[in-house]
Amino acid sequence: MPALIIAFAVVVAAVVIWWLFLRQSETGGSVAPLGTPAQKDADGFSLRPPVSDFHVEAGDAHVYFDVPMPEGDPDPVLANILLSAAIETLREKRSHLPLDGVNVVHAHGLRNGQPVSAGSITLDGPGRLPDASTLQALDVQTESDLFDSLEGAPAQAAPSDAGDEDVLVELGNELALTSNVEAGLRTQGVDPATASTAVLAAGLLRLGGYTVPSDTSQTWTATRGGQRTFISVVEHQTGDHPTLSEKAVNQFLAQFSQSGANQGLLFTPKFGPFLIYEKERRQPRVRFITRERFQTFVNSIAVG
Repeated sequence: MPALIIAFAVVVAAVVIWWLFLRQSETGGSVAPLGTPAQKDADGFSLRPPVSDFHVEAGDAHVYFDVPMPEGDPDPVLANILLSAAIETLREKRSHLPLDGVNVVHAHGLRNGQPVSAGSITLDGPGRLPDASTLQALDVQTESDLFDSLEGAPAQAAPSDAGDEDVLVELGNELALTSNVEAGLRTQGVDPATASTAVLAAGLLRLGGYTVPSDTSQTWTATRGGQRTFISVVEHQTGDHPTLSEKAVNQFLAQFSQSGANQGLLFTPKFGPFLIYEKERRQPRVRFITRERFQTFVNSIAVG
């Protein structure tokens, strides 16, 4: 029996060593420490934009990202982030690809499904990649909880002439985003101007330091600092009234009570009825992020 136990321990140790060896090969010789831009959480989220293609030709390395680019010239923040990610992509590949002849690195995003240039950087010498400390990456905020920023936020019923769905334009078009927040959303593959409320909310929560599941359609749970936050999204459908209904409010409260979460957030592009003040007073662990409150929520996100 002791011999069997020892043999089992040897097998387990061999598997661990083999796994570490693979991790070293994938990261260019070292395992990425927790918290670096290359590290993904349990749901696969990373602030590093997803790479869709890569090739080298005539001394130029081209890295393509699944990142929606805005019209016109890219914002410098977004361009620098993509260039930094392109450099890190090369660094991870250099262990098994010859890069000695590379002089220029190009980063590309997507516009209308087609690759577009985000910028380029000339290396100090063939294959000499910049030190990682000189590159730009996004740091999400971790000190304060976005939930706290919504206390006392205004509520506003829909205007009296708001009688049909045409009144509500895309929510993203009404939000003022800093360059860092917009870049952080686009890095996740989110186009703020066209994203649904669910996709926009998930992207903003990630920038606020929350771990968000891959399925964020209607109801889900986000986590941060050991706290579980129940999330509900009420989209605006064709023919809907532009104000969040009392039925939807009560349904959210019932779902939150059954969820066992520490707090709850409802996101919607609809206007908020005044009754949500009373609901929040009675249940201080919930917040309603309605159309007129979305900007307050966005302003609370600190991305460096």
